[in-house]
Amino acid sequence: MKDTLMEILVVAYKDLKGFSRNRISLVFSLLMPIMLIAMFGYMMPSSTNSIHGVQVGFVNLDGGKDGLQVSDSIHRAVAGSSSFTLVDLSSVDQARSMVLDGTIKGAIIVPSNFTASLNMGKESNVELLLDPTNTVISGSISQAFGAVVAGVSDQYAAAYLSQSTSGVDSSFVLKPIGVSSVNVVQGGASYFDYVAPGFIGMGVMMSGLTAVGSALAHERELGTLDGMLMAPMKRVSIILGKTLALTFRNMLQGVLVIGLAVLIFGIHIRGDPFLIGSILLLGTVSFIGLGILATSIASDQESAQFILAFLQFPMMFLSGVFFPVEQMPLPLQYLSKVLPLTYANDALRKVMVLGVGLDGVAFQIALMVIIGAVTIAVGVPLFDRAVRK
Repeated sequence: MKDTLMEILVVAYKDLKGFSRNRISLVFSLLMPIMLIAMFGYMMPSSTNSIHGVQVGFVNLDGGKDGLQVSDSIHRAVAGSSSFTLVDLSSVDQARSMVLDGTIKGAIIVPSNFTASLNMGKESNVELLLDPTNTVISGSISQAFGAVVAGVSDQYAAAYLSQSTSGVDSSFVLKPIGVSSVNVVQGGASYFDYVAPGFIGMGVMMSGLTAVGSALAHERELGTLDGMLMAPMKRVSIILGKTLALTFRNMLQGVLVIGLAVLIFGIHIRGDPFLIGSILLLGTVSFIGLGILATSIASDQESAQFILAFLQFPMMFLSGVFFPVEQMPLPLQYLSKVLPLTYANDALRKVMVLGVGLDGVAFQIALMVIIGAVTIAVGVPLFDRAVRK
């Protein structure tokens, strides 16, 4: 029994000593739990302020005193708020265009007949133009500005009740001003319409990051990579050939997932299928490039897995797949802006859910092209240098 225990301790000591000598695995294994607890601790919204810096458009089409009064009330309610920022706009078309391109997350519209309806004893509605791709933010806008309009309506009701209201509809006296919500997309969109592009983007990310990196690291450890390197072909051809094969595989997986989501779960795709495929292709190339970089600086497969996991988890949770970016603290919002999955998800949602064209996702596509070109251009020579050692 004593000898067995000693043997166990010797084997454990050997493994731990070997692990401590692998600096990359040691560093990333220690950083991973720190990153996870910090990320989730800061990411979870507080009860007092769950969203930050959401830009909301405001359009006042009514020039009457009542339209100006409700406009003033809304502006005063937002002044000094860290949750919302009002952007004054001139038309509904401008507001709709800015919601579609993501500049604003919604819009408040005071219709042109607002004052006239109140003067005729009819309920006047303030309209909320909402983005169906982000149900959490749209719900927050509806709740916050619905409360502001309700407060204004109560003031009007109190004024009407203090006056003679004979012949006036009692329902109007109790609620002279209401709120109506309109989706920027005709026919609306379900919650699964919103999350499906994020899951598709996440699948492309996970497969792209791990595919080339894990395959090359595994082949390097098995020794089969040495055989390929001894063949009369360039090393660049080996890496790019694997990249091409895995890109095709990722694209096939993406198309299958989208097809199943449409056929089984009934999601609506409003955009150009060719543009969606282009986004998937660029996203795949970008993540494969990152996978090659991770493999290039890793000395073995275990180290490569630590590095890949260190890249995956922030992108999975900070890129808007599960939680809206605007619901995170500002430091995490800034971090999300450097993650390629943020732009892949944003582009997929805009095209699939909102039906925008190339102009609406040109910025996201340009960034993915840059990321893919840079990571592959840097990763291929680094990997070539690593396999020469």
